[in-house]
Amino acid sequence: MTLLRELDNLMPYENFIYLADTARMPYGTKSEEDIIHYSEELIRFLAGMNCKMIVIACNTVSGLLPEIERGGRRKIPVIGIINYGCVAAALYVTYNFRIGIWATLRTIDSQVYRRFMDNFDPTVKVVTEPCTDLIPIIESGKIGSPTVRKLTEQCLAPMLAEEVDTLILGCTHLPFIKTIIQDIVSPAVTLIDPARRTAVLCMKELMDNKLNKSNHSEAGTKKFFVTGKAESFVAATRLLMGGMVESAESVDVSKK
Repeated sequence: MTLLRELDNLMPYENFIYLADTARMPYGTKSEEDIIHYSEELIRFLAGMNCKMIVIACNTVSGLLPEIERGGRRKIPVIGIINYGCVAAALYVTYNFRIGIWATLRTIDSQVYRRFMDNFDPTVKVVTEPCTDLIPIIESGKIGSPTVRKLTEQCLAPMLAEEVDTLILGCTHLPFIKTIIQDIVSPAVTLIDPARRTAVLCMKELMDNKLNKSNHSEAGTKKFFVTGKAESFVAATRLLMGGMVESAESVDVSKK
């Protein structure tokens, strides 16, 4: 939802189809084999909806995108939220070259952020910490609970002890608690939200391939699909996003 918000802010004239695998989340604790299988089902569903671009809003899946794309040649552009944009932004603002990556354990184990970082500057110290336990709490909309504050403090403590001055929010759930994070790390630490950089990259890709809508005067549409209970999804997103999601449809992606 944080990535969709950025995409919609940047390109309100485009039509969006949002698919959330709520029945099988979180992905951060799943095996690589399961994640690839689930992702192929989701991509196949979206391709069947005649999407002109597919954006992977999950860091865990983005870390395995090369393996996922190996499974089949696709004509539709697929953009992952882990890309050179957010890494370049982190390198631009760091002054002590100690960068924290706060993500799921699966994303951390994929080493994808480290690989992107090495392409720019292999001397940068990368400090990682898993945020897996926070995801279901944020997903439920309880972002203001004492549990969220306590877990956030516990997770950030090791990275702050390593004196990171830049922190990449390597999970799309984390921007929902950005205020809490910034309060804990202090203004001395710059937070990098990959969603904004990914939205800009998507717009550039659409323009370069002449896939963007030419009519910018009309607002685009949004359709929401989930693999779990639609009612629960709508209720949770209202707590997090206000009235963006009015309704959703429950689907079985394995049948598509």
